[in-house]
Amino acid sequence: MSRAQQFAVGAALVLSMACGGEDPDPNPGTSTQPLLPWEAGNTWTYRVTDNGVVSTKVTTVGELGPVGGAGPNKDVLAYHVVTTKSDGVDKTESWQAVEGDRVVRYREISFSAKTGQPTLEEHWAPHKLRIDSSAERTKVGAMWREEYQETKIPAGAAATTEPAADLWFVDALEDIEVPGRGTMTAVLVRKVSDTGSVKRYWFVPGVGKVREEGGQLEELVDFTVQ
Repeated sequence: MSRAQQFAVGAALVLSMACGGEDPDPNPGTSTQPLLPWEAGNTWTYRVTDNGVVSTKVTTVGELGPVGGAGPNKDVLAYHVVTTKSDGVDKTESWQAVEGDRVVRYREISFSAKTGQPTLEEHWAPHKLRIDSSAERTKVGAMWREEYQETKIPAGAAATTEPAADLWFVDALEDIEVPGRGTMTAVLVRKVSDTGSVKRYWFVPGVGKVREEGGQLEELVDFTVQ
């Protein structure tokens, strides 16, 4: 199946994304708080369940600095974000920035748990969307397409660059439990990649991602937001 065919199949899947609260707002975009508050010092801790194995994942937003690397955004200022897992299997460093109502990702490096050395570097042009908090893209029924160039550089191998695209959907609003906050309104968004993979994310304004499904399950257990 071609990449275009895979994308068409993935886009046809009917999955959900929601925003939860005691009195859900049909337009969460009216909130004055972003779906993903992206500032230095913010951290989120998740319980990750993957094929029955449970671990802990921590994402920490570091200081602003140049993206670096060899991509077209190497001189752009972005937050240095570090994600680690308690099982020692996964560690990534990425450079992500706030552009208006959007959080976007420019570059990411994956590291070996055994050696601590980089195993894969990726960068995207103009960027890869993390989330869009604008009013028009937090309404139930919203749909849009994001296109970009994706470059992968495996350790010791040549770089490859291919066009990529994601379809985004705002599927629903849902009540969801937030640690220390009780039940809050979350926006449920769905991302369908051109390879056919599907992920669903629950975002609460002012809190961030509370839940993720697709490949593995991530559930928020603790967070610190400035």
